[in-house]
Amino acid sequence: MTSLPSPRLDDRGFAQLVEQARARVQASCPDWTDLSPHDPGMVLVEVFAHLTETMLYRLNRLPEKAYVEFLRLLGVKLQPPAAASVRLRFTLARPAERAVEVPRNTPVTLARASSGAEPVVFHTADAVTIPVGSTEVDVLAYHCEQVDAELAGTGTGQPGLTVKAKRPPIVAPTGDSLDLVVGVEAQPGELDARAPARQYEGRTYRIWKEVENFAALAPDEPAYVVDRMTGTITFAPSARLANEAGELGAPRALAGIPREGSQILLWYRCGGGDRGNVASNTLEVLKVPIPGVKVTNPTPATGGRPAETLDNALLRGPQELHSLRRAVTAGDFELLALRSSGAVARAKAVTLAQLWAHAPAGTVEVLLVPALPPDVQGAAGEGITEATLRERETEEARARILAELDVRRPLGTACHVEWARYKTVRVQARVVAHREEDAAALRTRLIERLHRTLTPLPSSLQPEGWRFGQALRASHVYDALLAEPGVSYLDKVRLMVDEVPKEVRTLAADNFQSGTFYAGGGETLFRTVNDADGWEKAGLFPGEDVDAVEAHPTRAGYVAVSARLASDAKRSRIHVSFDCGETWDSDTHTLDAVEDMAWAERDGVPVLLLATRVGLFELMVRPGATPIQVLVDPASQDLGFFAVAATTDARGAVNVAAAAMGTRGVFLSAGGGRSGTFRPIGPKGADVRVLEVQKDGPRSFLWAGLAAASGADPGKGCLCWELMGSADPPDGWRPFDKNWDGGSCLSLSFSGSTVYAGSHHVGVLWLDASRPGVTWKRPDVGCGLPLREAERLFQPVYALATSPTGAPLLAGGPEGVFRRPKDSERYEPVSTQEFTEKVTLPPTWLLCSGPHVLEVVTDDAEP
Repeated sequence: MTSLPSPRLDDRGFAQLVEQARARVQASCPDWTDLSPHDPGMVLVEVFAHLTETMLYRLNRLPEKAYVEFLRLLGVKLQPPAAASVRLRFTLARPAERAVEVPRNTPVTLARASSGAEPVVFHTADAVTIPVGSTEVDVLAYHCEQVDAELAGTGTGQPGLTVKAKRPPIVAPTGDSLDLVVGVEAQPGELDARAPARQYEGRTYRIWKEVENFAALAPDEPAYVVDRMTGTITFAPSARLANEAGELGAPRALAGIPREGSQILLWYRCGGGDRGNVASNTLEVLKVPIPGVKVTNPTPATGGRPAETLDNALLRGPQELHSLRRAVTAGDFELLALRSSGAVARAKAVTLAQLWAHAPAGTVEVLLVPALPPDVQGAAGEGITEATLRERETEEARARILAELDVRRPLGTACHVEWARYKTVRVQARVVAHREEDAAALRTRLIERLHRTLTPLPSSLQPEGWRFGQALRASHVYDALLAEPGVSYLDKVRLMVDEVPKEVRTLAADNFQSGTFYAGGGETLFRTVNDADGWEKAGLFPGEDVDAVEAHPTRAGYVAVSARLASDAKRSRIHVSFDCGETWDSDTHTLDAVEDMAWAERDGVPVLLLATRVGLFELMVRPGATPIQVLVDPASQDLGFFAVAATTDARGAVNVAAAAMGTRGVFLSAGGGRSGTFRPIGPKGADVRVLEVQKDGPRSFLWAGLAAASGADPGKGCLCWELMGSADPPDGWRPFDKNWDGGSCLSLSFSGSTVYAGSHHVGVLWLDASRPGVTWKRPDVGCGLPLREAERLFQPVYALATSPTGAPLLAGGPEGVFRRPKDSERYEPVSTQEFTEKVTLPPTWLLCSGPHVLEVVTDDAEP
């Protein structure tokens, strides 16, 4: 058996010490010219070098215990192992005829245990019951061993008492108060009715509380500090404290101390470690059977973490020393989040007000990346996918971290804790290898290098993981692959993403968030924060088809989505977000098919107006509200509507317009869209399918897009009505139909006085409405919009959106989104899944690797 190598704190020897002293003499004492060994001064230098070498020899043999003690003096303790947690599901084959109880601390283990290894056992944290008529119940469980009522010692009545648990380490705090319970025996009548206590074998034990230190405690406060790694529990010492005059008083205990002769009992959990991070559906054995009950874990266990090593504690010590143990800086929030849960591998703190216009000042968001066990990550990191990361995002870990940060945040600061979001990227490239290289082996190494580089978790190539918000550029791929020995060069590099807007039915611009647009189609709502350079999922609505999205024009963050139900196309569901699609309100509303939506304000409350096939409805956006019908035409209460638009004019009046079905024209309200305030304004016999409001300085104009009678009908373009409250404009409806041949007008958008109209078959037409007698301009065939058959030149443009600055213009249709930059009449596709230069990321997102595809050839195969 060989001994462990001794640490080398200082590896200088005699010769090096003498040489360093000689150099110092030459620099500091130029008159000292004789530096030979015969000089008396140099003899003294060699004597002290010998003594110093002896001292360093002894210093380098300091035992590990000394390092631990030095860290303890600095207030740094080795972190104990963390216990993995999991939701266990207890089930019955048939509904229970009587309640079935599952006691607390019920042990559950693996269906297949590893040979020769200690069994992995989870214990339930609470007692639960399968009620009568039910077949299942879920309960939280921890990977640990439960130790009950262990006698740790007896009180002495003196300050500074320490006792030790017999089975350390005690697991790291999980947020459950039962992780460690310290009970000190109390005399009869000593406790009042509200004091926390526990009965055991006929005796009453007062439950003492765990604290970080004894500062600011009452003299009789029942508190202790604990080193969970060693299992040492320390009660309050005594000290002489200074009074206001600075004089030291008599020694006194800093908190309560156990009474002489009182028993001290411990209830605690020990064990833990990363072996508890077991896969889903593996915990299926009840060690104490319950008749008729089966158990499993539908999700993986997470949060298990081994005890901290001394080397890591030595590196962490300086950070702890400079920390106030309060969440003040971003680094404080991140450090506390990582320390609070073993289920987290990374944490990122951001100030929301710097990113989002809707966020109030003083709001901090902490983004978490879950930890993955090595067997899940895979030998080459190929297992680090968005799906595996999502699978290990537990509400228990998030809530635990939020609770820890909440007590340490500064007063007046709000803290949100959320799991990070990911964009999956795949790399395609051709790699040319040197002739001597094994192409198959090189390809395996290159794939691993990509996985280790494009990863949200720390890796050998990315010690901190991919940086939040960092775009992936082609140069990153070149740098990663060319660094592998055996690569001659590479080309045909493509960066691929899977999720982009397709079959776009609706677009909306955010008036408050620069560069932000929303695009909907299918079950996904996409969002861009960089003028459509890249898209990310902002909402996923399974079983629904998004066909309308509306961003509030005067309230930052408010976004509404209407989606048809796949099971019933005549019904729509309304979803609302108050933070630009980051999260969605759990309250949804289902009603008859919604054709269009518009936001309005009424008495300081946001109102969502809904045009449906059975009437106009309004939804007051506040808790408990439901859609109610607005009476537009008293003579036809079931009149349906194709479109609705709303705006507040320069006089502060809220104007609401609704386009009726059956060629009934437009109804207008200058009274905020309330029932009974609408009046018909025509045009008679017109089939209006689109309504939008144009703002041009202080003036507001209502534009109506007309439907064509048939596919061959060139259409009649648009009509315009100036909004003047309850008064009619002198010209009434102004027609804009000159040179229009696009068939039905499907969408409208504005940039100042310029009007853009999406048509059924000639793309996007435009005109300057401020000029008299203007005609529509149509794009040429090479403008970049997708083409179809010759008689109907372009594909339909279902949606248009412009930013508040007027650039860019986005057009949506069957082939996705196309962008028209400022001062250009050309469109470029921005729903592409393939990039040659870069893939962008929002500031709070991370990259994940998809299945990379590399073609590896040798240079002798090159022409």
